[in-house]
Amino acid sequence: MISKQFDKLQLWQFLNLSKRNEINHFISGRKGGCSTGELGGLNLSFKVNDNELNVLQNRKLLSLAMNVAENHIVFPDQTHSDRVAVLRNLDSGDALSNTDALITNIKGVCIAVMSADCVPILLFDKTNMAIGAVHSGWRGTVSKILEKTVEAMKKEFGTKPSDLIAGIGPSISPEIYEVGQEVIDAAENAFGNVTSMVLKKDGKTFFNLWEANRFQLMSKQLNPENIEVAGICTYQNADKFFSARKSQNKSGRFGAGIVINPC
Repeated sequence: MISKQFDKLQLWQFLNLSKRNEINHFISGRKGGCSTGELGGLNLSFKVNDNELNVLQNRKLLSLAMNVAENHIVFPDQTHSDRVAVLRNLDSGDALSNTDALITNIKGVCIAVMSADCVPILLFDKTNMAIGAVHSGWRGTVSKILEKTVEAMKKEFGTKPSDLIAGIGPSISPEIYEVGQEVIDAAENAFGNVTSMVLKKDGKTFFNLWEANRFQLMSKQLNPENIEVAGICTYQNADKFFSARKSQNKSGRFGAGIVINPC
């Protein structure tokens, strides 16, 4: 990923997606907004006890940076589900509850997800001009929400995996993400051999969310060269990105979004 200045905000972009003029995208950090304390500054979530006006202003700053209208950045109501929703128009907000992935082909509408240790993933179908935004924590990962998003894009837009460009964003790293046996059991049930996804050290077990999601994309036959993994740990870089685990779940939420540019 690369850091770029957009208007008043420092945002990040994937190298592979930044080369495409048809789209714009972002990974937001925690600096540049008006929230304070553990929520400072660019918190995008209304669900973390932030002042509503702060969140609205932060989202306004983001819309200005992305050059879209304020009501054209769409966040689903995330619940660590495996539900993928198709955004067909801006009036379908009620259909985005219990949703952790969005897909659309509407130009000028930025679909986005929020995170604070879970994995944000962006997808772009360069042939059919369709996009996806995915929020994948361990529950979403073992529920294969990323695979389901690729399948939904195939069904809705005719997407071929060979046409997809993917960015796997900042999240808690495999060196830090210690998990219990229930997570490993769920991963084994989902993926079978999880040797590449699990590290056991000093009696502790760590789960590699990056590899588990990359594995899903590879299983759908994406070109490995079209998959970019940011490799940035939110826990170890809590000064740049929100980390729920580092802050003991008192942090704000950063975002990842993608938009098809109007003609």
